[in-house]
Amino acid sequence: MYQGVSQEECSKEQISVMAKRAARGAPDWEIYERLVAHMLAQQSETNLCVTPNAHIVGRITGVRRQIDVLIEARHDTDNSRRIIVDAKKRSRKVDVKEVESFRGLMEDVGATHGYLVSPVGYTKAAERRAQSAVSIRIVTLDRLEGFDPSTWPQCRRRGCEHGRIFWDGYPELSALLHSVDWSAPITISSLHYVGKCDRCGRFHVWCLACNDILAPTEDEDDCGHHCSCKPLWFWLASIEEDEDGYRSAELHVCLATGQVGTVDRRSL
Repeated sequence: MYQGVSQEECSKEQISVMAKRAARGAPDWEIYERLVAHMLAQQSETNLCVTPNAHIVGRITGVRRQIDVLIEARHDTDNSRRIIVDAKKRSRKVDVKEVESFRGLMEDVGATHGYLVSPVGYTKAAERRAQSAVSIRIVTLDRLEGFDPSTWPQCRRRGCEHGRIFWDGYPELSALLHSVDWSAPITISSLHYVGKCDRCGRFHVWCLACNDILAPTEDEDDCGHHCSCKPLWFWLASIEEDEDGYRSAELHVCLATGQVGTVDRRSL
């Protein structure tokens, strides 16, 4: 029960939350995955970015693999350091077979570490099989209380009907801008959030000054996006490759001086 709220009011609020979820068509397991992604984004260092519902082509199988939550370097085209998370909303404990399957997924997508998250824990055999490469964590279902991804802003991509924007960080524009040798003093506002659609993966930028939400595309013909503030930079998304030929979609902030900083990524 919520503090300071009657049981009747609490029931009405729970019904409202369930109605919103039903309207979006999101099953409970998906809500659980988004909760885990949200918690990881809050706890991760600023040089790491978090992507819910990521898709990566397996290096061994060549098959497009779905990842519940992907954690990787934010600012560099570096696909060698990768953490994947599998959020299992089930009533039984994680067993050894699920750990072995997860380790196979890690190997296929080139993950250096992985987390198996469950609301009820794991068996002793699963713990022994996990060893150092896999960590098993418990996120109880009571953490879902009051958590409602359907209240997140809608994806700005045309045709993405049910996508919601997952904000996973903020670019450190101040450090990049102050490194420029400007000829005259200027006032800079750099309050932005960056994130991705939890369905299609489209990048989004939210300017807190003018409240614009931009949705740069990775198309080659995209010439960049300005918000209503008309700042001294614009936003641009692109597809990049590392030295091993692995691709990632990247969101960049581009200054008028020609400086470019990568502020968000998702592997492909």
